[in-house]
Amino acid sequence: MNLPADLLAGLHAPNPRDRDAAAEQLGDLLHGSSLTQDETEAAVVCLLAVGINDPDDAVRESALNAIGNASERRDLPLHLVAGLAPRLHTMPAPLLEHALGILGATRDPDAHPMIEPYRHHPMAYVREAAAMALAELPDHNAPAATDHNL
Repeated sequence: MNLPADLLAGLHAPNPRDRDAAAEQLGDLLHGSSLTQDETEAAVVCLLAVGINDPDDAVRESALNAIGNASERRDLPLHLVAGLAPRLHTMPAPLLEHALGILGATRDPDAHPMIEPYRHHPMAYVREAAAMALAELPDHNAPAATDHNL
């Protein structure tokens, strides 16, 4: 297994600096290509819990950034990161920006209703993040490609 257990354990360290460092190191690892899809998804599950629940915003941001790194290298299914959706409205804008990007990176049209409300957020950069995330999703209004309309 290429996923270091000490990094996963570090996400639960008592000191926020240690949790933050573990999330950043996992992000570096996820940005590379040494992990399998299963290892990537296991790391994302652990990071998602931190990104949602950690009391320290810096740790949460590092965890979400690490998930974003994973989504650059691997396809992450929406069900893996959908736990972000019920927490979006409670996130500070910088975390919300990361979360919207993660949801958009799934390229799953079911993420559309999770992202859409943030097109009207008071912060311009959050609105931009929502627009970019929505642009990643297939156009659910376009007709499906068939042999007769290609």
